[in-house]
Amino acid sequence: MCELPDSVYSSSLFTKDCLKEKKYYFVKAVCDGDTISLTSCDRSQKEKKIRLLGIDAFESKQGFYGKEAKDFLTNFVLNKNVCIETDIEEKDKYERTLGYVFINEAQVFINEELLKNGHAILYNFPPNIKYINRLKKAQIFARENMHGIWEKQDYILETPAQWRQKHKS
Repeated sequence: MCELPDSVYSSSLFTKDCLKEKKYYFVKAVCDGDTISLTSCDRSQKEKKIRLLGIDAFESKQGFYGKEAKDFLTNFVLNKNVCIETDIEEKDKYERTLGYVFINEAQVFINEELLKNGHAILYNFPPNIKYINRLKKAQIFARENMHGIWEKQDYILETPAQWRQKHKS
């Protein structure tokens, strides 16, 4: 199932359309609720960090919901082959690849699943808006059904971005 070109492992290897290109990578680690580390399927290449686009998960130090997000993502992707789809901007300021993560030949959209189950909040970051409408619907679903972080009305006192701003190290 894992198809990789024989060229150098770089962001250009990631796809713009997982359904068509079917380039898979092995998830070696889950860093937190919105960042994973992968390598080539044969595990011969250097690890590469992927920051999931369109979402922002709570930080581990923010408490319960940060751990929940990481655990949820871990259960979905750790030690599995995934397809990474990029958008307009391919890197963030930390040089992580920005991507949408798909498993099972692009049938499960992980970014959307995190939102739909209330383990992240929508993070609209233009120009990377390829799936923004789909992601908005996932968050609305989670809020209406009180999943995860939405289990208590008006519970979110501080978003992950606000927390990071206060706790810069």
